[in-house]
Amino acid sequence: MKTTKIMLLAALLAGSLATTSHAATSVAAGIHVGPSGRASVDIGFFYDDLAPYGNWIERPSRGWVWTPRDVASDWRPYEDGRWVWTDDGWTWITDEPYGWATYHYGRWYDDPEVGWAWVPDDEWAPAWVSWQEGGDYIGWAPLPPAVDVRVSFGSYGLSPAAYLFVPERYFLAPRLSAYYVPRQRIDLIFRQSRNITRYRFAGDRVYNDGLAFDRVQRVVGRPVPRYQLGDLTAAQRRSGARIAGNRVEVFRPQVERVRVAAPSSRPVARRAVVSADQFRAAHPARRQAVAARQTRREDAGKVRMAQAKPARPPHQVAPKAHPARQVRAQQVQRKAPRARPQQARPQRPRQNAPQARQHGQQQKQHPPKQHKPHHG
Repeated sequence: MKTTKIMLLAALLAGSLATTSHAATSVAAGIHVGPSGRASVDIGFFYDDLAPYGNWIERPSRGWVWTPRDVASDWRPYEDGRWVWTDDGWTWITDEPYGWATYHYGRWYDDPEVGWAWVPDDEWAPAWVSWQEGGDYIGWAPLPPAVDVRVSFGSYGLSPAAYLFVPERYFLAPRLSAYYVPRQRIDLIFRQSRNITRYRFAGDRVYNDGLAFDRVQRVVGRPVPRYQLGDLTAAQRRSGARIAGNRVEVFRPQVERVRVAAPSSRPVARRAVVSADQFRAAHPARRQAVAARQTRREDAGKVRMAQAKPARPPHQVAPKAHPARQVRAQQVQRKAPRARPQQARPQRPRQNAPQARQHGQQQKQHPPKQHKPHHG
């Protein structure tokens, strides 16, 4: 019975795959050319375009979120890809068919029930990550949805488990997955690192340059290529970013801020709509991975709290004296003369100030000097 239930749920979650060609036609109708000459879409385009690759789930505190379907149980964002330097700073490029949207618009967070989930937004950036560096390592983690990098800096409440670290000399490797630090070492490396996140905003452009370009070029030991950003067409978006000469081409449409129908009310997106319970039942391995991450976060929090408490000084025990020295000390104490108690001197009663002055004058008065008679 349980197996039959899981199979039915899996069929429900994969139902959108059978209509991929129809979805592509419908989604393409939602693209038009904006005033700047770039493609323009709305949030509803995300709902429809990502439906074949994952599920839309309505969460109480986040609204509609999306999570990929066919990934490993320990998958995480910004893992399958590479970093390149462009005229907008450090840019994440990947072959994942949904990467054009989920790594450049919106934010990720680790949902306590369904795992890593993406919240759509309308602002494009080379990447939305928090940076750490130190101890010959460089690390990054997805920025959470509520963070405004215009006014805040720091680790943004992210736990060490949210970060991926690589030795700094491999930061520009074409396939970073071969160099990721094992998860059991991340806490130690995180404590030895510092946060270097910085975003700059100029006009409608976002610059991701918290990690210094010159430093990366020095540690990798070779010149770092500099690329200019170019645009892919909508038909090319699912093939991932493309490097051509000194250009990196990506699909980065402008997103209009208009009200759109929810995924549950859209003919294409609603095929990918499920509840959190349905998603968990269809993905038992991911459910276990989410629980394991939650346990690690709680354990790490307890360790940090214990380290933050001031250590109590150990109880000091006086050193035990040598028997011979102890006997001599007792003999010296017996021979030591007793100190005589000092007797308090009686205090003279105080006089009033006028009386004291009068008394002093009386003491100073002398009888008149008598002159002896002079005999001639």
